[in-house]
Amino acid sequence: MKEKISRGQLIRLGGAIGVSVAGASVLSACGGGSGNSGSASGSASSSAASSSASTGSASDSASSSGSTSSSASDSSSQQAPGGENAIARTSDVAPGSAVKFKDSGKPALLVHLDSGDFAAFSAVCTHQGCTVAYRGGQLACPCHGSIFDASNGQVVNPPAQQPLPKIPIEVRQGEVFRA
Repeated sequence: MKEKISRGQLIRLGGAIGVSVAGASVLSACGGGSGNSGSASGSASSSAASSSASTGSASDSASSSGSTSSSASDSSSQQAPGGENAIARTSDVAPGSAVKFKDSGKPALLVHLDSGDFAAFSAVCTHQGCTVAYRGGQLACPCHGSIFDASNGQVVNPPAQQPLPKIPIEVRQGEVFRA
């Protein structure tokens, strides 16, 4: 016995198939399940990276080396005298941690280095545009395993070939601002 499908059911079915195909394409392009998200320095597993990326988690998991990672949460910029927005208060970013912020609408990271200095970089991986995160003292891409030095943005572990763009910053009166 043949079952008739209404026009509305056919449209909904086509939409559901289209969304499924698009979702699979995005996961495939970002390395979901390919097992390439690990690195020589022991970055988080692909499932942890995927869940962190999809939920916008405020904290990153520590690397297997046992070091703690940042509370890389989106910085709530404070209004400074003169109308500038601070990226963060220096006291809110512990040494050896980082906070996420937006630079011209794009993801960025402010890192408080163990030396006491601050550094800021674009969080857009130069390999294929995934968002990097601060993990175990390094900037790690969860998609393909690129690792960048948190002090200068240079590539430590490919496949990325170009360093992360540095964002000029300055510290004034206990706050970090874009220079």
